[in-house]
Amino acid sequence: MQSKIINRILSEAGVPRLFPTLSQELSLSDLQSLLLSVYKSRVQAIDESQVLTRMQQNALFLASNIDARIFNDFDRTAFECADGFEAVELSPVCPLGAAFVLGRVDQDHVLTGLRNAEALGDSTTAMALECARRRKSSSGRQASPTIRLCSSHRLIRLQPINSPGLTPHFRLFALVSAGRDTGSHSFETQHLGEHIRIYLTLLRALNTRGFAFRSPLVEISDLTMTDALLTEAGATREQVRSMVRPHRPGSSQRFLQQRGIRLPDAIVNPRVELEDIAQRFGLGMQLIRLNLIKQRIIDPIQTEYPEACFRFNLARLEGLGYYTGLCLRISPAAPDGSRHGIIDGGFTDWTARLLHDKKERLLTSGIGSEFACRRFRESS
Repeated sequence: MQSKIINRILSEAGVPRLFPTLSQELSLSDLQSLLLSVYKSRVQAIDESQVLTRMQQNALFLASNIDARIFNDFDRTAFECADGFEAVELSPVCPLGAAFVLGRVDQDHVLTGLRNAEALGDSTTAMALECARRRKSSSGRQASPTIRLCSSHRLIRLQPINSPGLTPHFRLFALVSAGRDTGSHSFETQHLGEHIRIYLTLLRALNTRGFAFRSPLVEISDLTMTDALLTEAGATREQVRSMVRPHRPGSSQRFLQQRGIRLPDAIVNPRVELEDIAQRFGLGMQLIRLNLIKQRIIDPIQTEYPEACFRFNLARLEGLGYYTGLCLRISPAAPDGSRHGIIDGGFTDWTARLLHDKKERLLTSGIGSEFACRRFRESS
């Protein structure tokens, strides 16, 4: 559906069939050539003062206010903690449509280029494409080892920002694990535990380098179970996606409160606390998986990292429709006492769709290094 702005532009242009010609009838290569020529003509009329003014007026063009040496120290520590992952340097752009096709991200929130490309707004989509490329080219995908990649990248996101500490472009350190389903939830438990250990190790290491990440809260959610509970309460996935956004802190809680919906958010023992829900909705397999996560991940990691707190949270709505099933969030307390979910991740179906193979599995996760360097430094 076209917006009022687009309708006004089309009306004032007075060119019949302008929109369908540009959006549907021209090939992408011809559209690229046309728009490049248009912008080439436009820039001929721009002078130095206009460039400087535009730079000063738009936060998208401003340099980060974090010392680059701090980023360097953060990244060096992160790559050391993820030493079992291959470190990759991503291209600053990915194919046009990657963000929407894989993550259903609105194109309004993506910096779209004229050469059938778009600036990265999520490095994990580019890493997923790289994993799919590698797994497609490998002989005998079923026997191929899991691909583990890590990357630090500056991203651009154009959605409205109204939260302190968030900027249109920012740095993110990300992990992805891509492989084959081996049954008995072994892929999920192994790699989810691996990601959690890396991040808790990283927080510990950074605490010796001028940062302060206190009492990290590790939350594991199963969005399949959450979706079932929301459906029973009369809330649709479309309603959630329209109101709940990761860059809007507290939007999950507001959505649930406005509708009088209460979901379990601090589960310690899923086998006991979620048994009724699993029976009522036929979610026995999901309950088995959560029990395995507690036994294989939470219990041993809790012993290794006594400073962390673990719980299962079915009231998390962020990522519904983006992640498939299991997802995680780690929220340490900052020096000022506030708690922020700076680490987020989950399983997606991206490689399964890219390779047309339902047995493919992909876990993606990331830590907002820009936000961490801004809010979790001891001197900040």
